[in-house]
Amino acid sequence: MGIIERVGMRLERQSHLMSVMMERLGVDQELAGQEQLGLGLARAVRSCMFCHHSAECEEWLSAHGERQPEAGPEFCGNRRFFGAHS
Repeated sequence: MGIIERVGMRLERQSHLMSVMMERLGVDQELAGQEQLGLGLARAVRSCMFCHHSAECEEWLSAHGERQPEAGPEFCGNRRFFGAHS
């Protein structure tokens, strides 16, 4: 598998994890995207794309099922961002 395929798979995985996490935590994505001309959301996306906790994130999401937890996991670099927008 070439680098382009690996990068594409990583982008797909991380964007899925971020989307599910935001949904589970009740993040208002539209409002988050409007704040600071979208710069905060852009930082959150970059943080997720370069995160080294993908496996832990998947496990955490699976463990919490469909219920809405009060806060994101401790290891999440976007925990504050998600908390501020949920």
